[in-house]
Amino acid sequence: MTTFKETFTGSEDRARVLTEILRHGPAVAGTTLIALVDRTTQAVLAVRSMPAPVPILDDESYFDEDQILQLSRALCALADETAPVRTWNGNRWGEITGEFITVVCREGPARMSPIEALLFYGWRYSNHNTAALHGDVYAVTPHGWANLSPEYSGALPALPALPEMPELVERPDPASAAPEVLEAERVLADASLALLGPEPRECLLCYVHRMMMEFGCDGRLRFAAHYRDARAPRATALERRLGTAGGYCDCEIFLNGYELRQAYWVPEMGSQQEDLDDDDDPELTWPTPLPRCTGVRGGSTQPCRLWDRLYRW
Repeated sequence: MTTFKETFTGSEDRARVLTEILRHGPAVAGTTLIALVDRTTQAVLAVRSMPAPVPILDDESYFDEDQILQLSRALCALADETAPVRTWNGNRWGEITGEFITVVCREGPARMSPIEALLFYGWRYSNHNTAALHGDVYAVTPHGWANLSPEYSGALPALPALPEMPELVERPDPASAAPEVLEAERVLADASLALLGPEPRECLLCYVHRMMMEFGCDGRLRFAAHYRDARAPRATALERRLGTAGGYCDCEIFLNGYELRQAYWVPEMGSQQEDLDDDDDPELTWPTPLPRCTGVRGGSTQPCRLWDRLYRW
């Protein structure tokens, strides 16, 4: 399996590229910018814009499936228009050279909101026919910028602040917002955390696998690093430890490093017992969904009892 090198190595790289994306604009609140960035040079090759989506929640506070489908179709069309089609030369697919960077320009604090979570979700399969990966989703506000990884944020670039209101005009008190507005904001924030955050006592592997089933793998340890940042910030050697097991991206953790214990495997669909000879065993596979995580202590990055380490000699 091909191992992809990180496009960015720190906040400085990200801030420089975000600044270039905003220059292409329109960098105004309410607009989302989708940029195609060269993975080797970090050059911004193209920028497209679209209105920022307004998340719609169902009765159980999950993102509306119809909205996600419409958003995915819009992102897919934008990706096909912006990035070259990935080519097949008869032996292998052509190299992935680009990365889509999504920048949500909005008011409010510089931290992740349900808008960014919805866009991240909408990108799940939208770039698959192109030679570009689905990259990070960022928020840029008058207070600075941030993305899914808490360690990557900064004061600049930022959107221009709104002009000061005349002193004769009474400024609205945020505490006086209507209760229904405050409740809607709380529900949206809770939905975002529920979508992207680890569950109580959920282990690293169960979390990464659950996120991959929702969002796919983009060639990096995105979700493994997010788990570490959220639950075990002292585990600074996590990437190196996963790499020694062959896990250089989220999906490689399960291809090379760990597998579900055989006791939890189930017969593969279509392998009915009546179709087998007496001496044949049915083909087994992982169940969908996986069994519930058996849990780990807080601060641990070890797998729960569902997982076995793969050793390849």
